[in-house]
Amino acid sequence: MSQKSYRMSEPELRSVEMLQGVVKTTSATLVLLTQTEIKVRVRGESKRWYEIYAVHQGQHAIFPHGDNGWNYTVNAGRREDDIVNANQYCAQLCLHANEQNLPIGDQIVSLILSLSNDIQTAMEIPLLAQFIVCTRQMLSNIMIFQDTMIVTEEMAEYGLDWLEEENDEEEMYHQNNEYEHQRMIDEMHCLEDFLELQEENDKALDAQREAIEEKKRKRDEQLTDFWNHVADKFHDNES
Repeated sequence: MSQKSYRMSEPELRSVEMLQGVVKTTSATLVLLTQTEIKVRVRGESKRWYEIYAVHQGQHAIFPHGDNGWNYTVNAGRREDDIVNANQYCAQLCLHANEQNLPIGDQIVSLILSLSNDIQTAMEIPLLAQFIVCTRQMLSNIMIFQDTMIVTEEMAEYGLDWLEEENDEEEMYHQNNEYEHQRMIDEMHCLEDFLELQEENDKALDAQREAIEEKKRKRDEQLTDFWNHVADKFHDNES
């Protein structure tokens, strides 16, 4: 069956309906929905942006994520424009839904929920933590975040040459891996603390604004009462 003639099955249609419901209750935006393509954008707790793009490539797709013929990618950036334009600051995340044989809508829902809460998810997925702590300038040289490594522009440019160096450094990588993972977790905790402090500051500012508005309202009421009293007294004198 060609991609153009493909029609979603009943389970897939039901899963897409669930996807649409989840989109309405989260920070996600459904950008594209056809019989063979789905595109969703998500803004995480960390204020980073993610774009999930799924396409049906048939049962004989080269790299399917399950037995249903669908394949998807997850692109990420610090700004929405980065993922919309797929510019040099946009990187691909090798993330996979927990149940890859579920209908495609279910898989995308799983990704939406994980990426909406990306700070918590990053505690369990190191590659997501690596992305979150990267500056925008650092992302300009990174193509793909994988479980085992980060693929940079230089790696893609020089082909297999970098693999020899990678093998030589493998032992050192394993020695440093635990330290780097702990460092990223510490940085994630710092980021989480910062966001909590920012939220508390926002609440304090809102409370101050409400107090000022309440004070202004009472002052206006007092002025209104005063002038009403003056007007009543004037009318009493007139009579």
